[in-house]
Amino acid sequence: MAGETPGNSDAALTKRQKQSAIVGRLLVACFVAMRSGYPRKHLGAVFEELLVAMMIRVSDELGAPPRTASDISKYLGLPRSNVRRCLDALISEGVVRKVHEHGHTGELDWLASRIDAEYFLKIRNAIIAAADELKALDTPAL
Repeated sequence: MAGETPGNSDAALTKRQKQSAIVGRLLVACFVAMRSGYPRKHLGAVFEELLVAMMIRVSDELGAPPRTASDISKYLGLPRSNVRRCLDALISEGVVRKVHEHGHTGELDWLASRIDAEYFLKIRNAIIAAADELKALDTPAL
């Protein structure tokens, strides 16, 4: 039944609650920082674009071939029409570029122009802080 915690110890539940709060703070800090670096629209309006751009950056880092709208659609579970719209916006802003007929890859010039972007430093610091907090929860008390 909703609201019940069958068989969970108070300590385990408290730990899980703290973990949820840490992850929540991390995600809010990251999304607020991303929004500050993406002033064109509110975060909800560009969320899919951010996901598409991040997937392309990860694929590039892994050395994967340029991603097609179909690849991205299947992986992210987004309609292909939405992905195409996102790709068009990202291409027009110089975030990604089209490669060959259907592939897409990240645009390094866009990253180079934001090498010391404040929003990215905030994201990085939020991730490090969250990782430290999560590790501390798993460290046995002396």
